[in-house]
Amino acid sequence: MIIISLVIIKYVLLIIALGILGLISFIMFSFRDVVPFVPTPKKVINQMIELADINEGERICDLGSGTGRILIAVGKIHKKNLIIGLEKSLTLRLINKFFLFFHPFNKKRIQVINEDFFNANLSQFDVIFCFLTPEGMRRLTPKFKLLKSGSRLLSYTFALEDYQGFEEYIEYVSSKDTIYLYKKI
Repeated sequence: MIIISLVIIKYVLLIIALGILGLISFIMFSFRDVVPFVPTPKKVINQMIELADINEGERICDLGSGTGRILIAVGKIHKKNLIIGLEKSLTLRLINKFFLFFHPFNKKRIQVINEDFFNANLSQFDVIFCFLTPEGMRRLTPKFKLLKSGSRLLSYTFALEDYQGFEEYIEYVSSKDTIYLYKKI
């Protein structure tokens, strides 16, 4: 009986180790993209949601929704809003949907869509969350300029270089964490 238990423990530890190695490999390979997978810290997510000043009925988007942490956090607070996560990585979409499965949300209200946000129509959203790169922000600037008046863009760490047409607010969460809020004029 002890031998069987030890064998089972050995295989469980092997599966866990392989899973960790797979995750590390996935993260390392994601750095080949313009926007790699790097999760937004929880304290920053909460501050971004507060700064967004989300109203009932507004459409919310998370560009590169990763594991869905922002979608879930917004969904817990704003129960009558459509929340869309744009994620092109199959692995991250599956993880995202796995985590969403365990939350009692209206599944039609929170969606994870297989779409590259560089090709998406962002003008339909009232609030957009992102943690991109300077290059990602530059490439999306023309799309951000098409947002409707009153829309808000919240960016963790990286600012818009050309924010003409926006009011810019900067929130320092800590000495190393900065949130940029852009309100479309």
